[in-house]
Amino acid sequence: MKKPQEVFESHMKAVDTLNPSKVMEDYADDAIFVTPDHTYKGKTEIFNFYKEFLPNFAGFNFITIKQETFDTIVYFVWNGKNEHLNIQLATDTYIIENGKIKQHTFVAVNN
Repeated sequence: MKKPQEVFESHMKAVDTLNPSKVMEDYADDAIFVTPDHTYKGKTEIFNFYKEFLPNFAGFNFITIKQETFDTIVYFVWNGKNEHLNIQLATDTYIIENGKIKQHTFVAVNN
């Protein structure tokens, strides 16, 4: 079973592929993903979020401000931009259980 840091690294590599099916491999079947706009419950809802969200990340340059792992919690603060997005500050928090993302929160300031 993957450790939380390994799950996070796998998730980031999957995001880089821009393939929502690949991203979903790291989520538990009953995962919850909370954003300021909506709470997505289960793999189908989370997949639909990524299906709309990921195309905006083509050519995106992530800059890590802070990334820490504590037990089952991974905290990630970042920014970056491409031709579609200019994210000044974003944060993700992942709770990872049994080698899968069980809970995930996300918020970003996009100019």
